[in-house]
Amino acid sequence: MPRQLRRRASRLTALLPAALLAAGTLTIAPTAAHADVPTADRPALASTHNVLPGLSRAADLGAAPASTPMRLVVAVKRPDAAAEKAFVAAVHDPASPDYRHFLTPAQFQARFGVTEAQRQSVASFLTGGGLSLDKVSAAGDVYSVRGSASQVGALFGTAIHRYSYGGQKFLANTAAPTFPSRLGITNVIGLNTLQQFSLPAKVAKAAKAGTQQGSCLPAGITCTDSCLPVLGCTGGTTPQDLWSVYERPDSATGKGQGVAVFGEGATDGVVSDLRAFETKFGLPQVPVTVKHPAGDTDFSDDSGRAEWNIDTQASTGMAPDVDNLTLYFGADLSDADVTSVFSQFTDDTDGPKQASASYGECETIPYLSSALANVPLIGLGNNMDPTLDQITRQAAAEGKSIFVSTGDTGSSCPVVALPVIGAGNGLVNQGLPVTNSPASLPYVTAVGGTVLYTDGKGKRTREYGWAYSGGGSTLFTPAPDYQRGVSGINIPCVTDPSVTCRGIADVAAQSGDVLGNGYDIVMNGSYTEGGGGGTSLSAPLMQGLWADVQTDAPAGGLGFANYGLYSAGKSAEDASFFDVNSLDPTTGLPASNGLYVTTPGWDYVTGWGTPKVGGLICVLDQTGC
Repeated sequence: MPRQLRRRASRLTALLPAALLAAGTLTIAPTAAHADVPTADRPALASTHNVLPGLSRAADLGAAPASTPMRLVVAVKRPDAAAEKAFVAAVHDPASPDYRHFLTPAQFQARFGVTEAQRQSVASFLTGGGLSLDKVSAAGDVYSVRGSASQVGALFGTAIHRYSYGGQKFLANTAAPTFPSRLGITNVIGLNTLQQFSLPAKVAKAAKAGTQQGSCLPAGITCTDSCLPVLGCTGGTTPQDLWSVYERPDSATGKGQGVAVFGEGATDGVVSDLRAFETKFGLPQVPVTVKHPAGDTDFSDDSGRAEWNIDTQASTGMAPDVDNLTLYFGADLSDADVTSVFSQFTDDTDGPKQASASYGECETIPYLSSALANVPLIGLGNNMDPTLDQITRQAAAEGKSIFVSTGDTGSSCPVVALPVIGAGNGLVNQGLPVTNSPASLPYVTAVGGTVLYTDGKGKRTREYGWAYSGGGSTLFTPAPDYQRGVSGINIPCVTDPSVTCRGIADVAAQSGDVLGNGYDIVMNGSYTEGGGGGTSLSAPLMQGLWADVQTDAPAGGLGFANYGLYSAGKSAEDASFFDVNSLDPTTGLPASNGLYVTTPGWDYVTGWGTPKVGGLICVLDQTGC
């Protein structure tokens, strides 16, 4: 292991005290909130660690008004995670009798779900405390509820206060939530209104076609034939450019497949911009379906339109003949609502087999809130990962793939958001070697970013890892079975140096450099050359390209993409991927995202590299060879 990565492991081990290394819920004494239960019948209580780290540094403005509405997601542990993992491995193993016998949500519930008795107990506990139950997931592990601050506080034994921190006002629970241990609750998401996912999307006016921005010629100088072999012309790439660059056969257009985008807020403008994009590039109009989580009502927010434009136009631009584009849109980007969106996709019997999620936050650090309560690390307070891990594992058992952007702050996560520049996406590496979630989870496909130069005719002249592409080694998640035997994945987990941790990215696609290199989109009705960038572009591009690979797949599809992608990388890397390991022309050094560099083979910036669609079809579908 390189010396700088050994230093990373030792720094993180020193940072995280022994309290972080435990797992599970704590059994505690009953609290005053449950004092009305007779002593003889008082149940044993448990607690999760859903408390904001650094909350003591925020200004406490007092108790929230009793009637303040709150939305929560309460998660319950499913009975046999080991059996689920074994099934996911078997259903993707050609030697197994379960191979490609993917489950429906109902079949997953029957085989791995929470018992009916436990479902009833959890639901009764929640509704008995005055909360409205909007939705219970098919597997009985995710409960979407609404209630007032006073109801939530009383039910979970914690006061809900108003706080101010960094110019933001928000609600938060003052203590860890408690509940009867017999319920098996593992997470209570939404007790604060500060934590939410960040959007790495950038939309900027790129260089005009035919100009050069790079080391070959000064900015603004017309690109010439003698310059092209050295670097290539910048400006926007079109769908047709990328079909050629990523070697997509003409017959692989996504027909028979569906694609999905996870988002929030308004969709009318997103659909109208998609129609203008399709007209601009002579593409068919893809039917669009919008689905909202139960209980959400306000979809007026239009602030994420740039992101959703990139996601939709990249996905269908790569797979123009898909049968349907489904927008799973919540009301906002709160942790609770994002969890509901993931669960809705997983439970959708009639939904597509692939989706794209271009948002994230720092991966979960267990027990951070209690162990480091007095440090200003609110950006590290994500406790969603155990719940999203369950949801995405179910999706993998159903043969579904979720493509997630690795983030735009390099080898760090967006721990701090500043005025104007936000988390500094595409501009700042925040220096803390923590990966982005949900890209860090084992049952999603993490997509890194590259800077791509072409000759303007669909031929790649150079592609290298983007300096701000997220990627690296996770802290606590062991490398999943599909990553075993990959020589580039070699960094131990913080908790156990004998265990190698999951590495991301899995694969990569164009992100551009958020300055003069990107993907052509339509925004607010106007054509913007090269305007789509960041790993927010990479993930939906890869989703669309995977839908192309699935065009001629056997009935039921290829399943969770990572098994196929890693099988192809291990057995036929040159045929299936373009190995992104060129030098960064701006520095003359190996392309790096801060702590990690691109190398031959799999690496922590670009994974296996960018796809060769025809090669993947040959290897995985065994057609078109």
